[in-house]
Amino acid sequence: MRKANPFDYFFLLRPLILIPSWNFLLIGAYLAQDGERPVGRLLLAACIYTLIMGGIYILNQITDRETDRINKKLFLLSEGYIPVRHAYVEMMFLWAAGLALSSFFSITFFVFILISLILGTMYSLPPVKLKGKPLLDTLSNGIGYGMVNFIVGWLVLRPPTWAMTMEFLPYFLSICAVFMNTTIADREGDEKAGEITTAVFLGARITAFVSTVLMAGAVMIALHNRDPVCLVPAALSFPLFMYLGIYSLVKQGPAPRKLLIMSFRLPGVLFTIITAILYPVYGAVLALVFIAMRVYYHRRFGIIYPTLAQG
Repeated sequence: MRKANPFDYFFLLRPLILIPSWNFLLIGAYLAQDGERPVGRLLLAACIYTLIMGGIYILNQITDRETDRINKKLFLLSEGYIPVRHAYVEMMFLWAAGLALSSFFSITFFVFILISLILGTMYSLPPVKLKGKPLLDTLSNGIGYGMVNFIVGWLVLRPPTWAMTMEFLPYFLSICAVFMNTTIADREGDEKAGEITTAVFLGARITAFVSTVLMAGAVMIALHNRDPVCLVPAALSFPLFMYLGIYSLVKQGPAPRKLLIMSFRLPGVLFTIITAILYPVYGAVLALVFIAMRVYYHRRFGIIYPTLAQG
């Protein structure tokens, strides 16, 4: 067992994948706005979602320790830097704080925060363990990132409406497409660990093709909605998805790993850039988070992380 330091407990929350949660929550609020932005309420909502999702990511790492060891990633638990019992304590504290703070908002807001928590636990914990259920793993990620957190952001400014459904649909599709490509990248490790993910079940070729179709759907619906916030990232990412989909079908083999990893990181980077343009202060916060991650991972593990095309 290696010795943990205080920074390990912060980075156990996985700030890199907290960013999509922040992005789509802020985008939901942006599309719902009608006049002045309630900055204080929006900041509190983002903090609440950070607590809930941070706890979910800790749970995911607890249950995936063996898979992460095989895939050589997420070292803090898989390599024993943080004791598992400490991770459980941190997880429960985060969830309790998030649910308590949710009481400052409407009952509808609290319900969707609770839905996010339940969905996150169902994703990682048996007997349900959606992560190990093909297609359901993709669907749960699309709902969790492209629907629930979008609605949480929307609820900060407006009550739910039927029009809201059409607004979050292209985000849901783009996230499903991105997640499917992540299952291709992790297919070997997941298969060895007995995890039947979408890519393990469908195979890399079909998964890449379906993800391309989903991204195309995101482009078309965003265009129909006249929503440049989703259209720009989806449209700019689509050629890469299309290339990987065609490559997998024609070559009948796995696509180059660097391009595959770039396909599920590029949309996130583009969504982040657009969200930072919509909220300039958010961009400054993300810059600090990125610098902190680069310094931490280099000093702690001797690696350059995060990057766009390596992982």
